[in-house]
Amino acid sequence: MDFKDKVTEISKKAGKVAADTYNTVADKSGKLFEDAKSRISISDMEKEITKIYESMGMTIYEKYQEGKDVGKDFSKECKKIDKLNKDINELNKKILFNKGLRVCEKCEETISVNATFCPNCGQKQKPVKIKDDKKSTKAQKEEVLKERVCPQCGKIEPPETRFCTKCGYKFEK
Repeated sequence: MDFKDKVTEISKKAGKVAADTYNTVADKSGKLFEDAKSRISISDMEKEITKIYESMGMTIYEKYQEGKDVGKDFSKECKKIDKLNKDINELNKKILFNKGLRVCEKCEETISVNATFCPNCGQKQKPVKIKDDKKSTKAQKEEVLKERVCPQCGKIEPPETRFCTKCGYKFEK
């Protein structure tokens, strides 16, 4: 093997390592971004719940002052709160999942997402199901396709590129 072949082989390996490193960093930063976005959504939902509570309180008091029954008027608002709480729980579940964790269904201990049984109470765990936010899933796919890294030379190319403009490597679809 001559010098040129050795340099080409080394550059291919370096390119692959660079591409793998880039993909790992992109994946981790994507998860951090999703966690931050989920935490912001949780905060917004909690604020919305507080507003509903305040509105309910004012309405109940006004109805009370008028001498009216206040029991049936708030089922709609209570259902909104139930939905927001369900969404908050799902986002918290997603945050834990991105960290490789989950909550035991029985004792609510935080455990590994891969645990078949809870190490705290012994409860058999069901597989974790994370609901995909259709909007964020589409945005994630578009974000992933923003660029390609050539595994041969490390050059960053646009997502629609079929061949590396530096070394001619053919990208997989």
